[in-house]
Amino acid sequence: MLDIEKFANEIFEALTLPKSGRYYVAFSGGVDSTVLLHLMCSLRERMGFELNALHVDHGLNDQSSEWRSHCESVCRQLDVPFLHTKLHLDTHAEAAARSARYHWMSEQIQAGSILLTAHHQQDRAETFLFNLLRGAGSAGLSSLRAVRPFYSSRLARPLLSFSQVEVLEYAKQQKLCWVEDPSNKETQFARNDIRQNILPALSTFREDAIRNIARAAANLERENSLMREVAIADLVEVREHPKHPLDQSYALCTDDLVFLSPARQANLIRFWLHSLQLHTPSQRFLASILGAIDNPPSPTAVLQEEGVQFRFYKGFMYVMPASQGDPIFEAVDWQNPAQPLALFADRLQVGAKPKLHELIGQQKRATLRLVAREQVQQPQALQGHSLNLKKWMQDIGVPPWRRRSLPILTLVEPNKNVVLAPVDQNHHNDWISLHCAV
Repeated sequence: MLDIEKFANEIFEALTLPKSGRYYVAFSGGVDSTVLLHLMCSLRERMGFELNALHVDHGLNDQSSEWRSHCESVCRQLDVPFLHTKLHLDTHAEAAARSARYHWMSEQIQAGSILLTAHHQQDRAETFLFNLLRGAGSAGLSSLRAVRPFYSSRLARPLLSFSQVEVLEYAKQQKLCWVEDPSNKETQFARNDIRQNILPALSTFREDAIRNIARAAANLERENSLMREVAIADLVEVREHPKHPLDQSYALCTDDLVFLSPARQANLIRFWLHSLQLHTPSQRFLASILGAIDNPPSPTAVLQEEGVQFRFYKGFMYVMPASQGDPIFEAVDWQNPAQPLALFADRLQVGAKPKLHELIGQQKRATLRLVAREQVQQPQALQGHSLNLKKWMQDIGVPPWRRRSLPILTLVEPNKNVVLAPVDQNHHNDWISLHCAV
């Protein structure tokens, strides 16, 4: 049976959440979030932490304004600050509503605080079955994690260990008032169909079905935590490039990845992409990526799925948004090398090294200019011989898709353009230092 002591043990002992600080409750006004808010108010009296309620009106129901008024009234009675918004969605899709809801909440909560949602045991079982029927892997089957990172804070679900019956009994015992969303009974939505038809059928077959399904999801969550730890340990041993300001790409060293088994390669790539908030590849596409790690395709080849591209070049795998064509780099005159130069909307800071200052001091009539390859007329090396810029960029390892747009540091003299170095965070030289702010 759910009571304040069991709840306190769950939130502070099992989930090891802090007894001080700031908490936010996602408060819809339904029975589950009403119980959660009531329990947190009881704990607040003991612990003294700060407590706030967040309410989102999705604008998808004619009664939504009444629900907001109800929630505001409840919070007033409980002396809980009430933050609310109304969304204007172009679709009724559940995923879009959830994404918009969490995005708004992320903007309301302070860094280091904790957002609580009222998912319980049956919600976990529903999510497990929903993802199982979609053919999800272990990560999807354990997607309702008890605690997970949430932007600069954390999201926790302290009711996952309690059944829907226990939550409802607590609400009745405490004489709480809540709202009922009639859309929860509309079985054209897959989750509602699972709730109304599939779970009751499974419970008829086996009385403890919901509890056991939720337990299986919890077991998978623990296994996935171990897989994340393995991925983190493997990532330490694999060289990577941070986000590149020109093409927004990230990169992993395939020469390091080949020392891992295919299973660990797949685990690491999934974790890495998820940590970058990029598309998680399908099983079929992931198999193509693993094949390309062992047998890299042509440097001009592109593997693409869901608007994300993978390219392979000289021992690195690059992942980036689907290309919209070569970005245009406008020439920049570096008039005062004593001051750093900001490029790509301040995402890259270019500083002059002592050798460049010495060169400028010797060349009184020369100026520094950053230009794209095709803007350099009659390029020369510092030693005086002419340069084939396309071959020069190939020789120093600039990926082919960057060569047209990557800035080049040049020394402009009368009737002469001396090529010094590429302005690329992944290519170190004696002329410039680079600091990437992304």
